Amino acid sequence: MNKKTLVNETISDIKNLKFNAELLAEQNLKEMRAKSEEFRVFDDELRLAMFEVAQNPKMNQEKVKKFLKPLKDKRTQALLNAGKPADYTEPHYSCKLCDDTGILKGEKCVCFKQKLQQKLIENSGLKVENLHSFEESNPKILAKNEMLLKAHNLAKLYTEKFPDVKTKNFVFMGEVGTGKTFLLECIANKLLERQFFVVYATAFNIQNTMIKALSAPASERELVMSPLLECDLLIIDDLGTEPMIKNISASSLFSVLNERETKNKATLISTNLSFDDIEARYGNRLFSRIFNQRKTKVIAFSGKDLRINTN
Repeated sequence: MNKKTLVNETISDIKNLKFNAELLAEQNLKEMRAKSEEFRVFDDELRLAMFEVAQNPKMNQEKVKKFLKPLKDKRTQALLNAGKPADYTEPHYSCKLCDDTGILKGEKCVCFKQKLQQKLIENSGLKVENLHSFEESNPKILAKNEMLLKAHNLAKLYTEKFPDVKTKNFVFMGEVGTGKTFLLECIANKLLERQFFVVYATAFNIQNTMIKALSAPASERELVMSPLLECDLLIIDDLGTEPMIKNISASSLFSVLNERETKNKATLISTNLSFDDIEARYGNRLFSRIFNQRKTKVIAFSGKDLRINTN
């Protein structure tokens, strides 16, 4: 699933909310007109008055309100007399700002942005409840590790300028617990907030996705691979921890990275392996694709098992 599909799903969801709210209001209106003679009479009078207003466009808003108010009040009282709330026949929109249109003052409403962000998160592969943010970084730990501080600042700058960044791809290299995954999650978190489509995967996930795509009917393969190939940012965490499967592991990863490079899509990778380990494990072809000097920057993490946090 790609971002365009998620956007279209969000638009569809909001349209359904609006349709259902207005459908319920229409059903309630029909119910009241059938059950309450008093309501039907005043509703007819209000409709006729609104028609007269529509035929007189020169009437200013104040006069319109003054003209319609008594009839609206009588209609509302009829609802109350029938034991119904005053807004029983009005649509109850989930968003009071845009009335479930998704648009506010010519821009996407906050409700649209929130719903899209939720879909992006759900499709990111990230465990949202454990997702770290830059605000959690411990200044004391950063101050003691110059390399980590530089990486932290670089990551923040990356999220602020994305996608207009000079270098789109990064490889974070270093031992376990040196802060690689933490920074990747911070980057993902910030870009999800900015409503970019981020997919977070391990090399193991990518391997499984490729196997699934290869075994799927031809008509479904594109849909299976789409998130990895079309997302704004692909994060591959813990490269080298996946089991090696002959003719699949290296080739599947190469296919993904090659396709993303062709589309000028950003990819971030973290690994505990050294340069030599990566070349020995995946071969020179994939090694050259990962460490493309024109498009990729390598950040070396070093030091003790730091686990950047607020403790």
